[in-house]
Amino acid sequence: MPPAAAEHLTGLPRGTLFERLRRDCTREWHDYTHHSFVSGLAAGTLPEASFRTYLVQDYLYLIQYARAYALAVYKDPEVAGMRATARLLADLLDTELGLHIAYCRDWGLSEADLARQPESLELLAYTRFMLDCGQRGDILDLLVSLSACLVGYAEIGLRLLADPGTRRDGNRYLPWIEVYGGAHYVQLAAEGIVRLDALALSHGADARYAMLLRSFRTTVRLEAAFWTPSCEPAS
Repeated sequence: MPPAAAEHLTGLPRGTLFERLRRDCTREWHDYTHHSFVSGLAAGTLPEASFRTYLVQDYLYLIQYARAYALAVYKDPEVAGMRATARLLADLLDTELGLHIAYCRDWGLSEADLARQPESLELLAYTRFMLDCGQRGDILDLLVSLSACLVGYAEIGLRLLADPGTRRDGNRYLPWIEVYGGAHYVQLAAEGIVRLDALALSHGADARYAMLLRSFRTTVRLEAAFWTPSCEPAS
């Protein structure tokens, strides 16, 4: 059973809007951040074939995720916001995507292998929903839909690194945990939380909170669904 209220983790700011969204879908957030896929990473027991499946889909996801942030640059009414998002987009394209390709190479997957794979139904549903939020709505709608991934991965990484039960020795998944619980990624997530608060004030989040929560809850559920196929036994 999930906790009555989502815990706060040291290292991430208490953003008013994000914390409210997270608190108001506690069960879905718990199902996502404590998914059996995450537990398998921490214990080092996730089957390697499952992780390879995830790596392929995550590469394809990052491409669509980058497109969503490119849309956020276009949607942002403030030059300062455009610059901040453009820096995040450059980091995503120049650093994270490259690191992902290098990481996949260690698992025997070339970039050509990754690019030729089809997108899963879960990936299609998730990424197209995020892009649709941005195309239909404004910058706040879009960044709320992106925040479940941005902040959720940092929260997972921080929690697993702080948990003495996380296996260190011989855990092939420890580098993944260290990336998302590391200072660089956590800083990106923290900046995202602060940015949401600024947009909440300028774009009237209180008046449209029910709609924002509905979108956020959907993306949290889609995050959990994205991991589920990797935890299912091969047929």
